Amino acid sequence: MYLIPLVIQHRHVHLSKSDLRQLFGDEKNLHVELDLGHRGQVLYRETVSVVGRKGTIECVRVLGPSRRNTQVEISSHDAVYLGTRSPIRHSGDLKRAGSCKLVTKFGSVRASSTVIIPARHLHCSDRMAQKLHVKNQEVVSLQHTDRSEIVIPNVLVRVHPTFALEFHLTEDEAATQWIQNSDSFILCS
Repeated sequence: MYLIPLVIQHRHVHLSKSDLRQLFGDEKNLHVELDLGHRGQVLYRETVSVVGRKGTIECVRVLGPSRRNTQVEISSHDAVYLGTRSPIRHSGDLKRAGSCKLVTKFGSVRASSTVIIPARHLHCSDRMAQKLHVKNQEVVSLQHTDRSEIVIPNVLVRVHPTFALEFHLTEDEAATQWIQNSDSFILCS
């Protein structure tokens, strides 16, 4: 049995190279504050403001490295506050995603079809996927190790050699069960 740590996802932004240049000049102008659990992924010290039709959320953290497409990941409460119709999606699926404006002191970009509420998912490396007997894109259920009545269904498995073993939920989802970062889960049989 493998314990899977929970990581509650805070709102954040992944930037494309062109949007990053528009907002910060160059990736070299960003300062790494923290290496994340997934090899090669980082949290930058710099932030952006996310502007929607109804509101603005300031100081949203930028994750790196840059990606092919800009992606803004927020909670359902954030979507209501911003006034964006943001669907629950898996990372990279930006079909019919919400739109916003991203602003820094250096510039701004209109980020069309970029805003999503991230669907719950389980990250793991190829080696760990073999140990857990799961495959990429498989859907599983996870059970809390200390509170067995908490079972989270419909968790998408995402396998990549650089991924650490982590179960990701939005803050809104974690709050409904009163679960915390580093609570652990196991795969349901």
